[in-house]
Amino acid sequence: MKLNLTILTLLMALSLSAQPKIAFDNTQHDFGKVNEGDGTVSYDFTFKNTGTTPLIVQNVSSTCGCTTPEWTKQPVRAGETGFIRVSYNVKGRPGAIDKTITVHSNGSATPVSLRIIGEVNPVDRHPTEAYRYPVGAIRLDDMHVAFSRMYSHEKSTLVVTAYNPGPDAVKISFDNLPPHIQTDVKPATIKQGEKAQIRVTYDAARKNEWGFVIDQISMILNDNKAKDYKLTVTAEIKEDFSRWTAAQLQNAPAISVDQQVIEGGKIQQGEKKSYQIKLTNSGKSKLLIRKLDTGSSLITFDAPKEINAGASANLTITFDSAGQNGEQNKSITIITNDPKNTQVIIRLKADVTG
Repeated sequence: MKLNLTILTLLMALSLSAQPKIAFDNTQHDFGKVNEGDGTVSYDFTFKNTGTTPLIVQNVSSTCGCTTPEWTKQPVRAGETGFIRVSYNVKGRPGAIDKTITVHSNGSATPVSLRIIGEVNPVDRHPTEAYRYPVGAIRLDDMHVAFSRMYSHEKSTLVVTAYNPGPDAVKISFDNLPPHIQTDVKPATIKQGEKAQIRVTYDAARKNEWGFVIDQISMILNDNKAKDYKLTVTAEIKEDFSRWTAAQLQNAPAISVDQQVIEGGKIQQGEKKSYQIKLTNSGKSKLLIRKLDTGSSLITFDAPKEINAGASANLTITFDSAGQNGEQNKSITIITNDPKNTQVIIRLKADVTG
């Protein structure tokens, strides 16, 4: 009996150790100062499979269309290397570079974040080129204020520049701002040929959300509230576990799921089908389900908000196949307060037939 238990334990240990593992040489690259006229700059992040079975990079994503990723598509065998090539188009984007790229693979329980930074030196251009976005009687250098990475306790400020091509002076103000966003326009009124700085301050603690979040704020010109212009404000909000004490980390929650890939099989078009996943907290304190996120309106959830230490609960994922056809690949991100697994990716695969 003891021999059988020993063999079973060894087999379980071997099974757990027989896994791929992704290890990057570095996760941040500084392009330094580059010229806007250079067009596109690129960098290869190199990784190694330090595990024992083939590693597959499933997806690489960025929150900005100006950042284009490529990656090793074939399985990377144990001990071999692959790459994530990140290209950033600097044309028309003077100023700071600060972008995050998320790598999903079977070699890590949570996505790996890669970061590129740098500064783009502007080229001399006509104001209509420098301020590409017409907004009423003025022009802006950007309509998107992107706080690419913020901790949940942080407050940060970014600047959008407005230009008035004339001929009349224009007053800029904002209306019905959410509590977590503040704006400051200097000068508030700009004459022909003048510029104004629109400072947008984001308070992540007051937002009290997690992951990728979006707001639309209303800009008013010359106090005409009958016509407002929308600025998009986005943020990627994370928890700062470096602030946790040693005791908190030792007694942290720990999430696990009984399956990370749902094989949905064939679904009739228009059918709604539900799947259950078991979530377990094997840690020593309460697990908080901060957020469930998907890029698809076809996915809905029924999920617990918290799971006590040592307990389990079911997550129900419902897929609505209305209007879909063919192979479907959806991803669901679970954001938690587990410092070792802040994000768990669940993938749903299905084949919708008409």
